[in-house]
Amino acid sequence: MDLTIAVVLLAVQAASSPASAAPASGYVTTDTGRLYYETAGAGPNVILIHDGLLHRETWDDQFATFARQFHVVRYDRRGYGKSDVPTAPFSNVDDLEDLYTAVLGKQKATLIGCSAGGGLAIDFTLAHPELVERLMLVGAVVAGLAASPHFLDRGGHYPPEIRDDITKAIAYWSTQDPYFVAPGSAAAHQRVKALLTANPQNLRVPWALLRGPRVPALGRLAEIKVPTLIVIGAEDIPDVHAHGGAIQAGIVGARRVVVRNAGHLVHMEQPEEFNRLALEFLTAAPSPSPAPSPSVLPKP
Repeated sequence: MDLTIAVVLLAVQAASSPASAAPASGYVTTDTGRLYYETAGAGPNVILIHDGLLHRETWDDQFATFARQFHVVRYDRRGYGKSDVPTAPFSNVDDLEDLYTAVLGKQKATLIGCSAGGGLAIDFTLAHPELVERLMLVGAVVAGLAASPHFLDRGGHYPPEIRDDITKAIAYWSTQDPYFVAPGSAAAHQRVKALLTANPQNLRVPWALLRGPRVPALGRLAEIKVPTLIVIGAEDIPDVHAHGGAIQAGIVGARRVVVRNAGHLVHMEQPEEFNRLALEFLTAAPSPSPAPSPSVLPKP
C-alpha cells in the first residue's frame, strides 16, 4: 500500500474512532426543570456527581483524564451551576434517572460521588441496582446517620451571621473552614473561591423542595452488591469519617482509603493521588461475590 494512502487511512480511522469523540454538552429536560451536563470520551460509562456546595466543575482534574479511557458524564444537580433552580418539589434520584435515560440510554455506569453526591449515588444504587456497575464514594454521607452539633456548626466556626451573607459564606468555605479544604491545600482554596464567586446560587438551593427516599439508606446498605471504594481526606470533619465507617460496615466487601493532606475535597486537593486510586478501581477486575453465610452453624 502506498505510504501516503496508508497515513490518510490511519488519520481517517483515528478521527472516526469513538475514543476521539469530541466533548459535548446539553440539557436534560425533567418534569420540573432542566439539568445541564457535559460528556466526553468513549468506553465504559462513568458519572461524576458533585458535592453540596460546588457543581460539575469541581471535577476539572478528572473529566478529561478519565475520558481517555471512559465515557464520562458530569452534570449540575438541581439549583447548581447551569441547571435550573427548583421551583417545585423534586427528587435527585429521579433527576439522575432522567440523565441516565437521556444521555446513556439507561446503560450501566460507575457512579463517583462526593459528599452529598455520594449519598445520592448510594440512594440511586438502592433504587436502581440494575444501572450501577461500581461505586466510588468521596467523603460521602449516608441518609439515616444523624449529624452531630460539631458537624452542623463546623466546630463552632460557622455561625448564622456567616450563613446568611453570601460574601461571608463564600469567604468562609474557601478560606476559613478547617475541614472542607485542608489548610495546606492553597490551590484548592483558590479554586473553591473562584467557583463559588461565579456561582453564588450554589449556596441558595431551596432544600425544602427536595424529596428524598422514604426509607433512609443507612439500614439498607447491605442490599448494595457492587464493588465499592470509599475515599476520605485525613483532615475531613469527624462526622464524615464516621459516615465512611458506617458505609464500609454496611456494604459487604467495601474498601476504605484515607488520603493524607486532604480535607473534604480529595479530588481537588490531591488530584494525582485521587486519579490514581480512581483509575485503579475503575479498571480492576470485579472480585467474586462473597459466599452467603450459612443459616445454621455446623456442629463442632
